[in-house]
Amino acid sequence: MVVHSSKGRIGLLIAVTGVFAITGSLAAADEQTVSGIFKGNGQEAKLACVSAAKGEPLADKPTIVLVFSEKDHTKDKKAQVGAMFGKYGSALIIKVYENGQIVGCQVCHENHKKSGFNSIGDIKMSDFKLADGKIQGKLSTGGEAEAFGEKWEVDIKFQAKAP
Repeated sequence: MVVHSSKGRIGLLIAVTGVFAITGSLAAADEQTVSGIFKGNGQEAKLACVSAAKGEPLADKPTIVLVFSEKDHTKDKKAQVGAMFGKYGSALIIKVYENGQIVGCQVCHENHKKSGFNSIGDIKMSDFKLADGKIQGKLSTGGEAEAFGEKWEVDIKFQAKAP
């Protein structure tokens, strides 16, 4: 494309810069995204980070630990422990088999008096995929759930780099 006016060059420069900026943020988003609802006793927490790590085998099957948190935990090699104790704000820790079956769920919401409780039966995984170096899926309680006198709700979509 040949542009002869300075206004045209500036517009082209802005357009090209915008494409590079969008492409760059899409590449970053491809590695780690989390969106949706995570509530504790009616108070929403904004989960901003997700990571996946190899977990300890359970029933002789490999597991993956997914850590979702409000604050960035992705550089912490022991993110699961930090998340359990509120280091990264409200958090959700999910342990799954490689087929997406949930085998552990720890709810760590700052609005809970009994934060850090386990509640495996109330949360379901759907649209799970572990391929091409990525892990992704949807987690949902199907509405508000209750455990140990605490109300909680999850309805999130996620994608992270596979462990």
